[in-house]
Amino acid sequence: MELEPGRFGSAPYPSSGPWTATESERYWRACLRAGGLAGVDTIVPGSWFVAIDALTSQDALITVLRAHLGDSVPADDEVFALSGGLALVDDVEVLLLPTCCGDLGDLENWRTAAHRSAEAPEMLWIGHPWLTAWYDAPMLHIREESEHGIPAQPRELVIKPEILQRAVRLAVQDLDAFSERVASALRHIPGVVDARATAKILVGRSVRDLRAVEAAVAQPKATFS
Repeated sequence: MELEPGRFGSAPYPSSGPWTATESERYWRACLRAGGLAGVDTIVPGSWFVAIDALTSQDALITVLRAHLGDSVPADDEVFALSGGLALVDDVEVLLLPTCCGDLGDLENWRTAAHRSAEAPEMLWIGHPWLTAWYDAPMLHIREESEHGIPAQPRELVIKPEILQRAVRLAVQDLDAFSERVASALRHIPGVVDARATAKILVGRSVRDLRAVEAAVAQPKATFS
């Protein structure tokens, strides 16, 4: 999950130029502390991404949800999934992070890519810049796409499809467990009508979101070469 610092509090900007990972991390922690959220670590310094398993404190989760929902809890048809997505990790090395505008519902895009059998490259949306994926038996290829020069040196990863399929299944289990924790926290936020239904939307596991993915899969997609 991405915890955007400005949603929690304010702190002095580190510098006027591009920030280093250390400066970004320091600013992020200062903003979160200003909003009453401390003791949370990023999975990669400077990234602002936090593993959902790290949010075990109900008080911390309530703070995160309030920052996402705002002062007035919207109706479920106006609630969107929490920012973030799936981080691809090999042992302890983080290979890929979600990108701008990604959210937890993007797991379904990874599921589609993991079962891809076509050789033509196709978009794998994780935010922007996005990825492309294609199958070249017996391996699945995943390539970074550059947008406005970012990343400067796009990478191509090669993975066995069954490994990614298993990772997606485990991520689904993690999100479903997280949904229960989110629902429990939502019951302490005034204005939430159906905590369980709202939680499923927030973690990208609602029927609404899954149907949208199914509809998107059925439509022709842009391909890249």
